[in-house]
Amino acid sequence: MLIDYETLRAEVEAAISAKGKMVLATSKNDRVTARTMSVVNFGLTIYFQTDSEFLKYEQISANPNVALCFDNVQIEGWAYAEGRSFGEKNEFFREQYRKIHPGSYAAYSHLKTTVLFRVEPQFVTLWKYQDGKPQRWFLDIVTKCARVEKYEID
Repeated sequence: MLIDYETLRAEVEAAISAKGKMVLATSKNDRVTARTMSVVNFGLTIYFQTDSEFLKYEQISANPNVALCFDNVQIEGWAYAEGRSFGEKNEFFREQYRKIHPGSYAAYSHLKTTVLFRVEPQFVTLWKYQDGKPQRWFLDIVTKCARVEKYEID
């Protein structure tokens, strides 16, 4: 069943904003890894920093197709390197990151090998329950379409 795209988009943005940590999955050469990341968002766009010496950096550089998840929300998207976290053009990120993750900011943001990534979500799946029955809600950001499917378990 089709539903209002903008309404679901706003709900997803609010859910992302309420979370400071998400699990990031990356892959290269059929090796998939996942780890919890400290994130900030601006709308649906999600940002995180990592060290250029880490496996996730290598994997994203080879394959920018990533997934993020938290609670009952799954996000598929593309990751783009935005330069050093302390780079002049990334001040918008630093200010938000410092507020939400002060310990990580102080420990890692200033390192010369710390790189900022921007994730542009393409597709989001949410699991919800109505009257105790499971449903999957889908937000297709590329086509600007939203829909709900009942998950029949009987």
